[in-house]
Amino acid sequence: MRHELGLLLMFLLGTMGMLRGTACSVEEPDGQQQAPEMRQPTVRPAEPSAEQPGIATRDGYDIEWLFSRPAGIEFTKAEITVAQYQACVQAGQCKIPARGGSCNAGKQDREHHPINCIDWNQATAFCAWAGGRLPTEQEWYAEASNGGERLYAWGDQQASCEWAVMNDGTAPEGTGAVGDGCGLDSTWPVCSKPQGHSVSGLCDMSGNVWEWTASSQVGNRVICGGGYMFDPGGLRATDRTLLPSISWTSLLGFRCARPAR
Repeated sequence: MRHELGLLLMFLLGTMGMLRGTACSVEEPDGQQQAPEMRQPTVRPAEPSAEQPGIATRDGYDIEWLFSRPAGIEFTKAEITVAQYQACVQAGQCKIPARGGSCNAGKQDREHHPINCIDWNQATAFCAWAGGRLPTEQEWYAEASNGGERLYAWGDQQASCEWAVMNDGTAPEGTGAVGDGCGLDSTWPVCSKPQGHSVSGLCDMSGNVWEWTASSQVGNRVICGGGYMFDPGGLRATDRTLLPSISWTSLLGFRCARPAR
């Protein structure tokens, strides 16, 4: 019930045009049990370069970092995945995430989807384990907008399922879906929309899941980026809202940042 309330509140925020400073609260899950062990993804080494510092491997899991010239720091190329987060849980450094409903954790076909149903403290703990931190809102916006020059992460073309995992108001034939997640009613594996990459090559800065930042306002945390249930009006680089640190929904995940190396 708490999870469904979170989805409803986040959906209402989207339909209201992403009002700045609006906060919704969802109780943090309790009484959780260990999530099923997940198969480790294949390690794919990469050659470092000026644009791609390389892939850091942590307990067998790839974490790819890219340098952002607009922000002057490095970001993880993708939103943190279920498999990556599970590695942190198994290392004893992250808390078990919520499961069930539209949460991706515990579903064997979702290991390359973004981890969702994560609160701010869980996101912060993972980034510290990975050798980074959450980006500030200003850093996130600098990359997502190319220093204020782009409406969306990819440019000024209006958001569609060509560019982002979102609600485009249509459903593929035979799916029975209603448009959320480009008709699949869920997140997609990270980096599924390469045409929607940001100026530095980051995936899913618009759509798939909202992303926690390190920034706060009036006691709440800033989230950015829009999620798979949102239409073009909720995916602009300027769109943001506020949530308490203990909030979690299936629309909310994160990526990490670190100083340039």
